[in-house]
Amino acid sequence: MEEEMMNENMPNQTGMMGGAVDTNPTPEQTQVQPRLVEVIGDRVENNLQNLSEQETQLITQLNIPQFRNFMSKVFGPEFGVIMETRIPQPQQTQQPVSQPSESPAPMTGGGVMQPPSQ
Repeated sequence: MEEEMMNENMPNQTGMMGGAVDTNPTPEQTQVQPRLVEVIGDRVENNLQNLSEQETQLITQLNIPQFRNFMSKVFGPEFGVIMETRIPQPQQTQQPVSQPSESPAPMTGGGVMQPPSQ
């Protein structure tokens, strides 16, 4: 049944060797199906529990708007919604800005370089 729901909600698009992919979907295509998102989202949450620590860090790092939007173009709008709602968001870490050192400014030459005299 889940497979039928997924097939029902996925627009028929072909890739590079076929016809053109619709880059401007209709409102019906962009409308996210809440039940589908819930079912797949639950599956994603279960799958997240089976990831290694390294894999969890990777999926968390990828959970940024640019990647979600790109993947939504490829797999449909449900993909981005599931990523945003079910996968941890990366933490914004503020790195301290280093203060310039107090060393003297470099000396600049006063003109055109001359070849060494012999």
